[in-house]
Amino acid sequence: MRSVVLAAVTVACIAPPLDAVVPSYRVQFLGAGFTATGLNEHGVVCGSVTVGTPETDLLAAVSHDGQPYEILPLPPGMQSSRAHDVNNAGVIVGSVSPTAYVTTQPIAAVWRPVAGGYEVEVLGSLPGDPYSAAIAVNDLGDIVGGSGFWGWNLSTGVLFAPGGPSPLPDGMSGVDVNNGRVVLTGSRLLDLDTGEITEVPLPPGTWQGFVGAALNNAGDFAGYILGYSGCSTFPMRFRQAAGWEYLGGCATTTSATAINDRGDSLLYYYSTTTGAHFVDEGYYPLGALIDPSQGGWTIQPGGANGINNVRQIIAAARQGLSGPIGAILMTPLDGGPLFEDGFESGGTGHWSTWVP
Repeated sequence: MRSVVLAAVTVACIAPPLDAVVPSYRVQFLGAGFTATGLNEHGVVCGSVTVGTPETDLLAAVSHDGQPYEILPLPPGMQSSRAHDVNNAGVIVGSVSPTAYVTTQPIAAVWRPVAGGYEVEVLGSLPGDPYSAAIAVNDLGDIVGGSGFWGWNLSTGVLFAPGGPSPLPDGMSGVDVNNGRVVLTGSRLLDLDTGEITEVPLPPGTWQGFVGAALNNAGDFAGYILGYSGCSTFPMRFRQAAGWEYLGGCATTTSATAINDRGDSLLYYYSTTTGAHFVDEGYYPLGALIDPSQGGWTIQPGGANGINNVRQIIAAARQGLSGPIGAILMTPLDGGPLFEDGFESGGTGHWSTWVP
């Protein structure tokens, strides 16, 4: 294992252009009680459905083409499940549990699409660990996550290889993995092929550290940086071509939650707003992006967890003032000003091909 440190760091504070035009999205409701956690380039959405109390009885589910969710199968002897990520082949990773408490008693699992549905495989844990979870999967089939003695604090990062789980080196955790076989932990990047760890220095300031949430295929990542008191967290993005970028002001709790290959990020502020920060166009609350023709939607704080390269977005929302809360798939309407540069129309009612 080798470690390197990037020497140069730039910091950019982003503001939307003065002539930016708010783009428009259409909305598809994926189902009440469905929390979406993963989105691939084909609009396949994975997540979990609450079927009991808020902390128990979750079931992993999937939505295709903006249709209502379908429950994923449970392995024999398992009672609950949750899904975290989906790759472009439709492989879904997450965890299952023999009890109702999959959030605190998880065991890593993977669902692979087959004719007529999905087959599920339990991936297990490191020797001596009762609990584990698969958090991310890339298009090569690499699965990363964590393993540990406490299900709510999986202390060891894991690569779930065909021969069984193996620990990641040097305290790395399995937050995300891209198609270059690079794993994100904090502001460190582990190359699974070479074992080299690249550490990105934090931007100027007095910080406790950076918590990474998502990684793209260019090696850019997003999450939050942590100060020491009061309004101490800032949503942050690091792009290889631009350095560190503050995506907004501080809050008691705030973070960027997702990033696509062009660097567009999702973020939330405590219990107030959830938005998208596009690289060229700046920040917009998600509610402001929904076209008026779609009716009134209230975006739930902290519920946006995925944005793909055609800028589809998954979020949690309520229709109207009293409708059920569940996952929505937001898809840009053809001809929106945000999507004209760099997109080709696929003839399917939304922009389907990103041209870098």
